[in-house]
Amino acid sequence: MTGEAEVHQPVDVSEPVSRPPRPTALGRGLDRLYGAAGAVAAVFMVLLLGLILAQMATRWLGVTFPGGTSYAGYAMAWASFLALGYALDRGAHIRVSLMLLKLGRWRRWGEVWCFCIALAVAVFFARYAVSANRWSFELGDVSQGRDATPLWIPQLAMSAGAVLLLVVIVDHLVRLLSGSHAGVEPDEGWTSDRGLGPLRLFAAAVVGVVAAIGFTDLGDLLGGAVAAKAALFLFVLFLLLGTGVWVGLALLGVAWVGMEVFTPRPAGDAMATVVWAASSSWTLTALPLFIWMGEILYRTRLSEDMFRGLAPWMTRLPGGLLHTNIVGCTIFAAVSGSSAATLTTVGKMSIPELRRRGYPEFMTIGTLAGAATLGLMVPPSLVLIVYGVTINESISKLFMAGIFPGLVLALLFMGYAAAWHFVRPDQRAEPDPPMPLGQKLWTARYLIPVTALIVAVIGSMYLGYATPTEAAALGVVGALILAAVQRSLTVATFADALMGAVRTSAMVMFILMGAAFLSLSMGFTGLPRALAGWIAAQDFSVFALIAALMVFYIIVGCFLDGISSVVLTMAVVEPMVNVPAFREAGFDMIWFGIFVVVVVEMAQITPPIGFNLFVLQGMTRHSMGYIARTALPMFALMVLMVGILVLIPELATWLPEQMRTRPAG
Repeated sequence: MTGEAEVHQPVDVSEPVSRPPRPTALGRGLDRLYGAAGAVAAVFMVLLLGLILAQMATRWLGVTFPGGTSYAGYAMAWASFLALGYALDRGAHIRVSLMLLKLGRWRRWGEVWCFCIALAVAVFFARYAVSANRWSFELGDVSQGRDATPLWIPQLAMSAGAVLLLVVIVDHLVRLLSGSHAGVEPDEGWTSDRGLGPLRLFAAAVVGVVAAIGFTDLGDLLGGAVAAKAALFLFVLFLLLGTGVWVGLALLGVAWVGMEVFTPRPAGDAMATVVWAASSSWTLTALPLFIWMGEILYRTRLSEDMFRGLAPWMTRLPGGLLHTNIVGCTIFAAVSGSSAATLTTVGKMSIPELRRRGYPEFMTIGTLAGAATLGLMVPPSLVLIVYGVTINESISKLFMAGIFPGLVLALLFMGYAAAWHFVRPDQRAEPDPPMPLGQKLWTARYLIPVTALIVAVIGSMYLGYATPTEAAALGVVGALILAAVQRSLTVATFADALMGAVRTSAMVMFILMGAAFLSLSMGFTGLPRALAGWIAAQDFSVFALIAALMVFYIIVGCFLDGISSVVLTMAVVEPMVNVPAFREAGFDMIWFGIFVVVVVEMAQITPPIGFNLFVLQGMTRHSMGYIARTALPMFALMVLMVGILVLIPELATWLPEQMRTRPAG
C-alpha cells in the first residue's frame, strides 16, 4: 500500500501521485495508455481471485480443475507485468533517495542519472523479454503442467509489460530533458529550465558509457582477479541503490553486470527465464491477494469500530487507552500484512482520540510507531511470504511461527505502556467513566467482523483447510463482505482498493523478479559459498553469528525497506545459517525467518529512513528526531524480543510443528 513509495518522505500510503493533464495530445495519449494498462492489470487481478476461488471450490468438492494453479500463475504474471509501467508513472516503485534529496538545484541531474540507468536496464529487459517470447512461439514451447498451454501466450504479458515500462521511462526522461520536471517527483525547487544543454550532454554520456560497458567483456578485462570482480559487483550494487535508481531496476542492473562479468552464459536468456518463473509462481499468488485485502480494509470504518470496541476494555488498565494503539495494531496486522497500512489505519483514529483525552504525545506516537511494525510479523505478513518464496520454505508454517512471537512482542509493548503509567503518574490522563459489563460486551460487537475475518484466514491455514493462497482469496472475499456490511463498499472504494493493490503488487513483484535474477548472478560469483566457507573456518559460535546478523540487518534496514532487505541478502545469508550447527542449537530456517522479521521491524523505526517514522511525520508534523526518540524504547523492546527468541526458540517453532496439513501448496 504505497503511493509515492520512496523511503524518504511523508507519504499517503494509499493514493498514487496525481498530476494535471498534460498540454500535448501525445502526452495525454500516453497517460491514457498507462491508465489503460493499469486497468487491464486490475482485470487480471480479479481473474486471479476468481481462479483461486474456483480451484478451492473444486478441491473441496473432490473435482479436478486441470491447470488451475498454472492459470492463476499466468493471471498474476499478466497483472504484474502490465502494471510495471503504470506503477512507475504513478510513483509506486520504491527507491532510496537520500542522496537525491541532498542535491538541491542539482536534483534534476540526479534524476536524469537515475532515468538513464533505468533506460539501459529497461532496454535490456524489453529486448530479451520480446526475444524469449518469440523463441517460445517459434519452438512451440508448452507449459509442463496439466494445462499444456503454449507458453508464448502467457509470456506476451512479459513482452508487453517490459516494452510499456521502457516507454514510461523514455517518456519521463524526455520530459526531464525538455524542460518539464513532471517525472516521478513533485516540484521541490529543483526544476529550473536553465542549463538543459549540459544536462542533455550528461544524459548522452551516461547512456554511451553504459552501452560501451554492455559491449565490453569485463570478465576478460579483469582476468582471474576474483576479488576485483566481487568488488566491482558490490560497487555497482551500492552505486545504483545509493544514487536513487528504483530497487527493482537496480537489482536487474546489478544482476546483468554480474552475469556479464562472472559467466559466459548469455545474460538476457537467463534473465528472461528466471524472471518469468518468478512472476508466474503459484506460491506467490498469495501476495497480491493479501495486499488487496489490506487495501479494502484500509478504506473501511475498521479503525473507528476497533477503537469503539477496544476502548471500554482498555481504559481501566495501567496505561489506559494507549493500549488501543497496541491491540488495534495487532488486530489490524492480522488482516493486513503491511506495517505502513497498519500504522495509518490505526493512527488516523487513535491519534486524535488520545490527544483529545489528554494522553502525552510522546507515548501516543511512540507506542503507535512500535506497535505498527507488528504488521510485518503477525500473519499474513508480506515479508514472510517473500522470505518463504526466497528460501523455498512453507509459507503456512512461517505464518504460524509469527503468531506467538507477535503476541509476546505486543505484550512487551503493553508492559512498556503500563510501566509508564506507574513511573510518570503526573502524565496520566483521566480514565473514561466506568462502564457496566453488559455494556462492554455490547460494544465488543464492533470487533466481531474483524475477529471473524482473522479466524477465517489464519484458522483455515492452521487446520489445513486452505493453502496461504486460498486463505488470501477467502480474506479478500471476507474483506469485501465486511466493507459491504459497514456500508463502506462503493464502486469508487472498490476501484481505489483494486488499483492500490495493483500498484503495490507490481512494485513488490518487480523487486522479486530482480532478486531472482540477482540470486542467479550471485551464484556465479561464488560469493555466497565463499562467505559461508569463511564463516565456517572462523568457528564462530551460533550466538555470535546471530548477534552479528542482527547488527548487519539493522544497518541494512536503515537504508532499505523490509522486502528489499530480505531479497537482497538471503542469497548470501542462507548458506551461513542453514547448517547443522545452527539446527542443533534449535534454530531452523522457520525460526530464522521470524528473527529476520523482528530485526527488519527495528529498521522500520530507525533513522535515517525508517519508513514508519516518515509516515508518522506526515500524520503528526513532528520533527523526525522527536519521532525517533519516541520510538527508541520500542526499539529496545525489539532487541529484548530477539533475546527471548534466542533463549526460547520454541516460541517460533512449536506452533508450525502442530499444524495439520491437508492441501498441497
